[in-house]
Amino acid sequence: MRMSEELLNKYFKGLCTPEEKLLVISYLNETEDLPAHLLGKNEWDETVEAVIPDHKTAEMFEVIKKQTISGRKRLNWFNITTAAAVILAVLGLVFLGLNRNQPKPDLAKNKVQNIKQAIAVNWKSVVNYTEQDQQLTLPDKSTVKIYPGGELRYTIPFVNRNREIYLKGKGFFQVTKDKKHPFVVYAKGVSTTALGTSFTITALEKSKLIKVQLHTGKVWVKSIDSTHHVKSFSEILMPGRELVYNSRLNKVSVMDTKVPVIQQEDRLTILNFTQAPLAEVFASLQKHYNVKIIYNPADLEEMSFTGSLKLAQPITTILKEITELNKLNHTKTTKGYLISKK
Repeated sequence: MRMSEELLNKYFKGLCTPEEKLLVISYLNETEDLPAHLLGKNEWDETVEAVIPDHKTAEMFEVIKKQTISGRKRLNWFNITTAAAVILAVLGLVFLGLNRNQPKPDLAKNKVQNIKQAIAVNWKSVVNYTEQDQQLTLPDKSTVKIYPGGELRYTIPFVNRNREIYLKGKGFFQVTKDKKHPFVVYAKGVSTTALGTSFTITALEKSKLIKVQLHTGKVWVKSIDSTHHVKSFSEILMPGRELVYNSRLNKVSVMDTKVPVIQQEDRLTILNFTQAPLAEVFASLQKHYNVKIIYNPADLEEMSFTGSLKLAQPITTILKEITELNKLNHTKTTKGYLISKK
C-alpha cells in the first residue's frame, strides 16, 4: 500500500478525517517502508530511552513544582475568597429579610397584649323568658332579680376596675359592698353607680320612662348617652328617693316614694297606701301598734301595697291580709311578729 507523505503529515498533525485516520493507521501497521524522516515500526520499538542528567531533572522538577503549586495557591485563594463573598452576600440578604419582616418590639408587645385582652374578655347574657321573676347571683356575690322580659349582660371576668352591668327591662339589685370596685348599671343612656346598696331600675324597651328607686344606701344617677339626646343630669339619691327620666319630654324629676297618708274617719284611724313598699307599711304599723315586726329586707324587695288599713283592727288581722296578698308568712314571737317567705 502506498501512502502519500501529505496524508501522513496530516495524520501526525491530527487533521485527518475519521476515514483518513483509519487508512493511515492500517498503513502504519502493515508497512515498514516509511519516509526517511520517519522511523519504522521495528526501529521505533527498538529505540532506547534517552537519559536526562540529574541536575536537568531537578531543574525541570523545580520549574514544574513552582508553576503547579503557585497556580494551585492562587486558585485556592481565589476559590476561598469567592466562597466567602457568596456566603456574606447570602447572610446579608437573609438578615435584611428578617429585619423587614420582623415588627418593632414595642408594636409586637402591644399587639400580643391586645390579643390577650380580646381573648380574655367574654360576655355573659341572661334573659328572662319566663313569666316569673328570675334570681341571679353575680360573681361578686351581688344578687339581681330579673323581671319577665328583662335582659342582663356583663363581662367575664366581672370584677376588673368596675363591676359593670347592662340592663334591658326591669331589675332589682342587692349589691355586695366593695369600695374599690364601684357597681355600675347602664340602662337606656343612664348609669347608676353604687358601692353597696339596694335599688330598682325600670327601663322597659317600649316605655318612655326610666326609673331608679333607691331602697337602702346611696346611688349616683347620671346621663351618659348623648347620641339619644338624653338631658344632661347628675343626681345623688338617698333612701326613699326615686329618679324618673321621661325620654319623650326629655325631663328629669326626683321625688320621694309614696308614703302613707293618715286620715281620721268616723273616729277611726285609716292608713291609705298607693304602691308603697312593704318596708314602709310595716314601719307605719310598728309605730302605731308599738310592736316589733322583724323581716329580711331582701324578702320584701319589689313588694308593695295599695289599699286602706283600718287601724282599729288587731294587727294580726292586718298582717294576715298583707302577707297573704304577697305570699308571705307571719308568725307571732315573744318580741313581736316575724315575716318570712313561704
